[in-house]
Amino acid sequence: MSTQVVYGFAKTTSMGVPLKTTITDGSDSQELKTNSDATVTSQSLGTFAEGQTLTHMSVTCATGIAYAGILRNGQYIALCQSLGSQSLGGQPKYAPLLPGSVKLVAGDQIIVRSEA
Repeated sequence: MSTQVVYGFAKTTSMGVPLKTTITDGSDSQELKTNSDATVTSQSLGTFAEGQTLTHMSVTCATGIAYAGILRNGQYIALCQSLGSQSLGGQPKYAPLLPGSVKLVAGDQIIVRSEA
């Protein structure tokens, strides 16, 4: 199976969080973590920004992305509507609002599925 780097950006009411992780294509339950180039260590979003209210999110990869969402205790509590492909385009310039804001708790994860 191939892999690719998935990028993203999550915006809370008080800060922005860059996201970057290498993901295996076609696999479910792959976590997109914070970008270690900017946050020193790669962490789950809920651990990095615990207590913050997530309002915007955007996720992109080189070829195709099927979905991205915030997982808490095995349940999706928010879905990212701004998904994009660098080869196909079609992503908005700015990360749109989530359908509902989410107050992050430790353990919240961004789960994505990429396609080759």
